Amino acid sequence: MKSLKPALLVATALPALAAFPAFAQEAPTEQAIVITGSRLASPDLTGSAPVTVLGREAIEQTGSSSVGELLREMPVATSSASESSGRGNNGTATVALRGLSAVNTLVLINGRRVLPFSDAGTVDLNSIPFEAVERVEVLQDGASAIYGSDAIAGVVNLIMRKDFEGLIVKGGLGFSTYGDLPLYEASATYGKRFTRGGFLVNVSWRKSGGNVFADRPITRDPDWRPFGGHQQRDPLPPYPVVEGLPGTGDTQMILRDGITQATSVADFRPASFPSGTDPSIPNDGINYYKYESVASSINQINVLVNGDYELSSNVKAFVEGSFVRRKSLGFLAPDYFGAVFGQPITVSANNDYNPFGVDLDVSRTIIEQPLSGRRLSDVSAKTYRIVGGLEGTIGDSSWKWDVSYNYQKLDQFTNGGRGILYPRLQEAAGDSDLCRATPGCVPINLLGGPGTITQAMIDPLSADSWTDVNSSLQSATANISGTLFALPAGDVQIAVGGEYRTESYDATRDPISSTLDPATNSSPFLSRSYSPSTYPPTRKVSEAYAELAVPILKDVPFFNRLDLELAGRFSHYNQFGTTTNPKIGVKWRPVRDVLLRGSWGTGFRAPTFQEAYAPQSTGYSSIIDPCAQVDFASYAKCGPTMLDAQGKTGTFIITGGNPDLKPEKAKNLTLGTVITPSFIPRLSLTVDFYKIRKTNVITTADRNYVLRQNATDGSYADIIKRDPATGLVTSIYNVRQNLASLRLQGIDVGFQYATATAPIGRFTFRGDMTYLDSFKTSPAPDTPAVEYAGTYSSSNGTLAKVRATGRITWDRGPLSLTTALRYVGPVTNTASNLRERANSYVQNDWMVTYNIDVMKAKISFGIDNIFNKMPPMLVDVGYDFNTFNARGRFFALRVQKDF
Repeated sequence: MKSLKPALLVATALPALAAFPAFAQEAPTEQAIVITGSRLASPDLTGSAPVTVLGREAIEQTGSSSVGELLREMPVATSSASESSGRGNNGTATVALRGLSAVNTLVLINGRRVLPFSDAGTVDLNSIPFEAVERVEVLQDGASAIYGSDAIAGVVNLIMRKDFEGLIVKGGLGFSTYGDLPLYEASATYGKRFTRGGFLVNVSWRKSGGNVFADRPITRDPDWRPFGGHQQRDPLPPYPVVEGLPGTGDTQMILRDGITQATSVADFRPASFPSGTDPSIPNDGINYYKYESVASSINQINVLVNGDYELSSNVKAFVEGSFVRRKSLGFLAPDYFGAVFGQPITVSANNDYNPFGVDLDVSRTIIEQPLSGRRLSDVSAKTYRIVGGLEGTIGDSSWKWDVSYNYQKLDQFTNGGRGILYPRLQEAAGDSDLCRATPGCVPINLLGGPGTITQAMIDPLSADSWTDVNSSLQSATANISGTLFALPAGDVQIAVGGEYRTESYDATRDPISSTLDPATNSSPFLSRSYSPSTYPPTRKVSEAYAELAVPILKDVPFFNRLDLELAGRFSHYNQFGTTTNPKIGVKWRPVRDVLLRGSWGTGFRAPTFQEAYAPQSTGYSSIIDPCAQVDFASYAKCGPTMLDAQGKTGTFIITGGNPDLKPEKAKNLTLGTVITPSFIPRLSLTVDFYKIRKTNVITTADRNYVLRQNATDGSYADIIKRDPATGLVTSIYNVRQNLASLRLQGIDVGFQYATATAPIGRFTFRGDMTYLDSFKTSPAPDTPAVEYAGTYSSSNGTLAKVRATGRITWDRGPLSLTTALRYVGPVTNTASNLRERANSYVQNDWMVTYNIDVMKAKISFGIDNIFNKMPPMLVDVGYDFNTFNARGRFFALRVQKDF
């Protein structure tokens, strides 16, 4: 866009510098524009809070193929989901800033809210057409005073293409060095401008393949003993594990290798499921990494239409429309059963396949289950978005106004596969004569090797599991801004506006998943959670805001410029009442080359539909009960003898929403400087300190923490239920509450330098670094805060002390060469009780681009992760799927033709 003059590079420091090829020392532009974090247009694009800007050219230099992939490479971004984020993921991608969860980052398109893809309240970045993005603006500060809820860690604003004329056609393909994860993409963008308006149409298609964990060396096997860790295989192999065989007592026996069908006790041997770290002990557990997808396959089509038309010299009509159809497929391991996960199966002495004459307890994974029957995340999603409105000016004044209506809708159907029903399986494993007398029942063979459970046996046990989501967002907004009056230092600017918004979410699930089996207090499906349908009430939000920019001093000694920024937003929710959030910012230029800036404000995050209204459900999860451990005597409330867990490593966890939740609250502080020395042209340096404090954090108490406290002093007895006879934990009631507080702080540093154009070409050097000084939160109410900076944890992911990216670009005529580095510092793995240190990570990417001017064409070839670096290993975990991917070296070729 012509209004984005090269000075934006200086104003927004390093990331913005890489966004645009030209560079100028002057901070102001000739035309005022609005940058994320404010609703006031200004020629001085440096705000009181840091904003990272990536233009189209910089986006293409990264070699990214989606919005999610692009944002994950930024140092300020931390653990967030992606289509490669592991364990049968649903093909979506989210963004999280500052180490806070993704619901703390507000995502906008052209400054307007985006509909979440689930009741968890997060936006699917894969639903945004990547080729239609003109630039990305990332505000690294809280902004509830400007935008309302969710803008605690920051704001990601995606500005879509609009002012364009001509036709661009692109195509590309890619693949990994392992020969998998194929990528195909194609797009066409056509724009036309007329005297009084214009339009743009973008159509894009992307198809990418998936893979499973075992396809990479770092996740060949969840048995981590060879690396000094523990074995994490499930004790549910594809061979039957049997208890109760004659003469074996309570010993778990497993069918020997090579035995097709059990006929005698000699066909079995003792099973081995080691719990220590000695790798010499055999392991009969199932390597589920062979079956579970780490990257989903995706097939996506995006259509975007933007248009505007001048109704008069002061009024313009505009429309934005988009449609996205996404199909994605991810897998989990086949269904399994066994007492260890709360679903024991007894094979009757009268079962056709039981030659032993006694009832037997059997555990097993049903690997014969067809692909369509496994636990799937087979998603078909359609997202619609349309915005229409009017904008204009009042006469010849500086006052501008706009009104708009925003409608978004999501239709998403998820096929969960044909799951096996626990009651039917028990019936089929029971007395075979009774089974045959029951319509639809076929006796099942649970005492044979892999392949002996036939499809004819599986079909009567199976039923479809699915979820059908329908959600919508509607909003009406009105804004007006302009000059109130003039002061000696400049004009006092004001912006005021209001918004009325409704949000709805419905999730209808298959009748079996939404039924509670009273026998097990869980889902009738094997290895799947009880998931009732959800129909929360419509959320209604009314908001009003005001923003003021006051120039205090200008062109006086030590005050080249001093500006004050004030903002506040009032929000009323029909569910929990009202909240008001102010913000104040200061910009001080003691001299033209140096800017000192700071901002303070409050923020809030409204509870998501899931947090407030998810029905209570029961699932089986692993636990560590101190009273069932060898050091039980060190816990005062455990009793005189160790509880006999008998392989019980889990219990039923009752979770759910809480309609009485209050919003999370936050206070944000940023202090920083921007240096653009006139004696070193094209150099920009930024340093910003940030601090966030959150209270009323919505969470559940750490189940292992409350078990330790219960064993220590008897607390939490109201939520922990134990069997009166055995003392073993039978359930933990753990619904969401406003329980915790959180504090974090750190420093962001940015650097950019571009050489003057010379016969050898032009070099651009860019670096971004964020240092996380502290990240403290408490695992339960009224407990000391725990420091997580420099650690990996299952709740917070990778919180490395240092994250950084660097990029060097050389341009000479039609040729451009870019090399980039991504660094993530080492962390201590707190998810393993070994607490070993995970190494730092460095990835090197290369891209070469050649412009064929005579053909109006461009060819790009890139190699991501040229040294095939695998993520740092986290013993007992694998690696952090939300921070890294194990794609390995990846080749991509792209061709562009302009008409």
